[in-house]
Amino acid sequence: MSRHIIPNAPGSPETCETVVGWDAPLETFFATCFDSAKPEDDSEVFWVGMERGELPSIGHLARALDEYGVALPVEVATLLGEDHQREGSRFAGRPAAGLLAAMADTYAGPEQKARITAALTGQDQAGEGR
Repeated sequence: MSRHIIPNAPGSPETCETVVGWDAPLETFFATCFDSAKPEDDSEVFWVGMERGELPSIGHLARALDEYGVALPVEVATLLGEDHQREGSRFAGRPAAGLLAAMADTYAGPEQKARITAALTGQDQAGEGR
């Protein structure tokens, strides 16, 4: 899993930290923002990309960050692309992959379900093997 600290949304407290990265086992980019000045159980400002395949591309991540007023720096986007290339995807074949997919099935939308099925079968979105 990669991890890069990026600038917070304009006007955010200095106690906030925004982090982005690639999570290979979940096959998703992610972004978190926590405010260290708040109690631990209330410190989360936002967290996206915590579900399998939720943010499959850097574009999806950038759009999700935009909803919170956070811009993804070009340099970090480049690093994330390199992280994705280097770390790859590690969902298919993991012992708990089927269980995680079954648990997510209740909450996942049609597109996410299709990505999960493709990952479990070793297929890409076009139905071609990896």
